[in-house]
Amino acid sequence: MTAFQPDLPAAFAGSACIGAWAHDPDSNRLALSPVLARLLAVPAASAAGAPLTLALAALEAEDAVRLESVLRAAGEDGRPFEAEFRTRPGPDGPRWLRLMGRSGRDPETGALTTQGLAFDLTEGRRPVDSEVHQAQRQANRLADHAAAMKGLVAGLRNPPLARLVDEVAVEVGHELARHLRGTRRQVH
Repeated sequence: MTAFQPDLPAAFAGSACIGAWAHDPDSNRLALSPVLARLLAVPAASAAGAPLTLALAALEAEDAVRLESVLRAAGEDGRPFEAEFRTRPGPDGPRWLRLMGRSGRDPETGALTTQGLAFDLTEGRRPVDSEVHQAQRQANRLADHAAAMKGLVAGLRNPPLARLVDEVAVEVGHELARHLRGTRRQVH
């Protein structure tokens, strides 16, 4: 790799991407990469056509309901999406996963399919060696989420909610600044 020619295979291998997935809204079945199937407790023999309910059973209950809703909405509007969720604790504890994808129609058959990539976020969610580094990571994630909320709330036409999100974003900005400066001062 050079600064001007990134090595895509090496970047992919070093990323948190654990493979591809597809959802058929008509049959409510999933096709999962081997790693994703294992993390969702789907037998390898079923990974090419597992019922959605089988995979959802491996998730925390509230996350399963939300993921099912996200997949349904994606099938209806065809817009790109991402959804984070937690698996139920296994031998190594819970896993934090993210699905990113989009629905579309097969040009030949007209069949609707939702598909995308899966990412394992667990390493970034587990505590790090230093409290300072952990706090910095948390502040950075808060800032990312605050920015995402500001973008999402704009389309809702709900001024009280928009004001609350603005207040949260300002407070998150102060928290991030404290961590960047390495200071501890009073919370606003």
